[in-house]
Amino acid sequence: MKRKITTPLFALIMLGSFQGAYAQSETSVENAKNCVATTPNSPRLFIWDYQNLEQNRNRLNAQDKTLLPAYNAVIKKADQEMSKPPYSVTQKTKTPPSGDKHDYYSIGPYWWPNPKTKNALPYVRRDGETNPERYDNSFDSDRFSDFANGVEALTIAAFFSRKDEYANKAAEFIRTWFINPETRMNPHMDYSQAIPGKTDGRGIGIIDSYRFVRIIDSIGLLEQMGAFSPAEVSSLQKWFEDYSLWMLTSKNGKESRSSTNNHGIFFDVQLMTFSAFAGDLSAVEIILKGVKSSRIAGQINKKGQLPHELRRTRAFHYTAYALRAFFDAADLGECVGVDLWNFKTRKKQGLKPAMAYQTKFANNMKLWPFKEIRKYVNQRGYYQNLLRADEVYEDINFTAPRKKLGEKYKEDISNLLYP
Repeated sequence: MKRKITTPLFALIMLGSFQGAYAQSETSVENAKNCVATTPNSPRLFIWDYQNLEQNRNRLNAQDKTLLPAYNAVIKKADQEMSKPPYSVTQKTKTPPSGDKHDYYSIGPYWWPNPKTKNALPYVRRDGETNPERYDNSFDSDRFSDFANGVEALTIAAFFSRKDEYANKAAEFIRTWFINPETRMNPHMDYSQAIPGKTDGRGIGIIDSYRFVRIIDSIGLLEQMGAFSPAEVSSLQKWFEDYSLWMLTSKNGKESRSSTNNHGIFFDVQLMTFSAFAGDLSAVEIILKGVKSSRIAGQINKKGQLPHELRRTRAFHYTAYALRAFFDAADLGECVGVDLWNFKTRKKQGLKPAMAYQTKFANNMKLWPFKEIRKYVNQRGYYQNLLRADEVYEDINFTAPRKKLGEKYKEDISNLLYP
């Protein structure tokens, strides 16, 4: 369903120095290669690929046992979600500084009570060590994660099983979070990743809303399955239009946009996805120019390393995390005919060299030359990137480790998204 965007996102991007000067885009929704429903049966997807989904559903129908662990896992997860009430930001026990529980509220993951003060304020930073307070019922972070994971599992389960009850439950979750007046979230993140005793919210807190990217593709599939009315889809588009405007005009948004590490590219991916969903594909093409000229050039070096992420106490994790956002940007590039997958700067900086660098160490983490403070390094994020890299590049250097790690992560939902 096409909906002409009513707010000048394009103009707002052009007015700001969005990591460099951008030329005017001439991309139109009608002429985009992908990401537009060309037939009544094809959904609008921005990161997920409908051909991959159909191909894997056909494989399951043909009794391909390699996908059964992932399929059984997602059905199990979906069945668990069926018995749960919808999630809402209004369910938290603490009230944000605004006094409005419709405002999303979280604290920074690596900030802890101050042991040197009686009131524990201001909180102090311990990089890489997560404060469990962030994930209790006082705040929205854990609930938000459960909401996004639940919607994704229910949507994927509905697609592969063809059971409407899963799709209807996912739609109920989404209506509760975004549409219903009593439970909806206000379209901003002024109070995300607050630091008690220091600040009510931060620009880097916008990374919390990256979970919405999965929600957008879920909406596309659910719309195709008839779980939403046209009016509801329009309401959801308006919500993300408003949120995109907040990202572009707010203090927190401007701060996040100017970040030179993973927060910057995650900001770009979100703004591209939300703008495209709201009807503005021209914004995707504009932002991608900045990804080429500033994000790749500024975040990936000639060796394929991501220096900003290598300074962290969980360098392997954050390298994979940042590359996930770059891969999302490459998927969005396909919407407007931009090949970010194979793009390289004059210094040969690009996505494939970055993935190749991390892959050299994946099978023997003892050789990883950077800091990892956790004894067990979870490679799930890296494996999910590996699936995507192997699909795009068809390179034995990615295929071999994918097969090796595939047994470990055979139940991962990403196995259903990529061939």
